[in-house]
Amino acid sequence: MTRKASLGRAAPWILLAFPLLLVGLLLVLPYLVTFYYAVTDAKISALTNPRLIGLGNFKAILDSHAPPFVGVLSVTVVFTLGTMLGSLALGTGLALALHTLGRGKRAILTAIFLIPWVVAGVIIGYTWRLMYDPAIGLANTLLAGGGLGPISWLTDRATAIASLMVANIWASYGIVLLIMTAALANLPPNLVLSGQVDGASYRRIVWRIILPAVRPSFLLAGLVALVSGLNVFDLIYVITGGVPV
Repeated sequence: MTRKASLGRAAPWILLAFPLLLVGLLLVLPYLVTFYYAVTDAKISALTNPRLIGLGNFKAILDSHAPPFVGVLSVTVVFTLGTMLGSLALGTGLALALHTLGRGKRAILTAIFLIPWVVAGVIIGYTWRLMYDPAIGLANTLLAGGGLGPISWLTDRATAIASLMVANIWASYGIVLLIMTAALANLPPNLVLSGQVDGASYRRIVWRIILPAVRPSFLLAGLVALVSGLNVFDLIYVITGGVPV
């Protein structure tokens, strides 16, 4: 009986041993290694035998010869928030529009709209780089059709940030669409029917019934979109190479 009791107490830890090991290797260890390199003079070209320098790396970031930290931070905040809000608006709007269609049409269109999300970031970057080309790009061609002059999309600071946000929204709205489509599919139909019986317009039903009902999924989609905006690198590097901002 004592042995059984001991095994019963140890069973949860035995079952958790492998997941905890994975968490340690994939989450805790990378953080510890990152902190270790942050307080040493290790470089990509010389990771061996680093020398402890304390807060020297952080001081270099704020040094007057480095790019202004506040400027770098502000660009990151604007780009990330713009990407998050744009992805939420586009993904949620498409999910709501597809929810009004039949199951067959909805499945086909959802698969089509998810294509940008599964395409490699480098391919998307080169595609949008061609679209923003001042001579042959589609963006200036459309402007010319409307009687507007060409714009240097990637050389001016303001237009470069906006152009990158548009490209990243197009590349990342798919995950929001996927999350919101699943949330709407699990929405009890009686909620919408009750609003229709009361004579509410579809817009009021969306704002008063549907969105409050899928709020947890909407928050999850917002968090995923936020992480996506923070992690993007390949698309920005391919389109602009990091300039002008």
